Amino acid sequence: MSINLHALMLFYHVALAGSVTEASKRLNISQPAISAQIRSFEKQYQVLLFEKKGRNLVLTPFGQKLLKPAEHLFQLAEQIEIMIEDYHRHPKGKLRITGNYLATSVLIPKWASLFKQQNPEVEVQISTVNSQLALDKLMNYEADVAIIGNSEISKHDSHFLHCTALYRDEFIFVSAPNHKYAEKIVSMEEMMQEPFIMREEGSTTRKRLLELCRIHQMSPPNIELQFNGLNETIQAVVAGYGVSYVSSLVASQYIRRGELVKVNVEGEPLTHEIVLCSHQQNELEGFVRDFISLVIKEKRSLL
Repeated sequence: MSINLHALMLFYHVALAGSVTEASKRLNISQPAISAQIRSFEKQYQVLLFEKKGRNLVLTPFGQKLLKPAEHLFQLAEQIEIMIEDYHRHPKGKLRITGNYLATSVLIPKWASLFKQQNPEVEVQISTVNSQLALDKLMNYEADVAIIGNSEISKHDSHFLHCTALYRDEFIFVSAPNHKYAEKIVSMEEMMQEPFIMREEGSTTRKRLLELCRIHQMSPPNIELQFNGLNETIQAVVAGYGVSYVSSLVASQYIRRGELVKVNVEGEPLTHEIVLCSHQQNELEGFVRDFISLVIKEKRSLL
């Protein structure tokens, strides 16, 4: 049984707009035509999508249930339209790279530059999001490559992806050089009493800090300042207020310049693996495979 996609689309827009009148204006389709199509859909599949409550049109329980998959369907259709548009606008290809803040600030810039030098005709687009959103963009075919921490990848996701390990990264505590604990050995209890500057909830570093507290059966520290960007978090620590828990790959450049120092906290450090993820190799365009090959070749030159 094939679904009447046009009628489903009209249902979706009426549900979003809240009325047939508003949907009619947005779609430039007459109100009677929209109402007739929806009634026909309801009759064909023996369902009820909307009901009247006073002057308002509201979704039935089944209509509410149908709304989410309809939204996914039309979002996918929009993605396909964008892919077709990109194909015509960029005949030599468009490489879409996404990654968390660590990847896009430390790793990807060099690799993208080298790739562009070798492939000037390929458009390169880089987006910075947290690891979970980067993975979502890859799974939804909104990105060709995602560079993230492997802790975000579930067993279910791994069946659909090709992942290559790049680095084993360590999380470390850092402070400004004039902090009382700078370059000293302190206990977890002492460290957790300090004001912390951290990324937003959902970020990998925030999750790992909470994980460390669970391991040591301690309450999380007070997050006195919170930023949505990695650079902003680091700069606040550099300015001298509080401490933070960050990737050693991120911190290393600031430590070399003397802007940050490591605080040595007793206990085993947490680590995670940074991976490059793509769809299976047989699904990739040639220029995407070329970028992945370049990354694998160049990865050791970072440190």
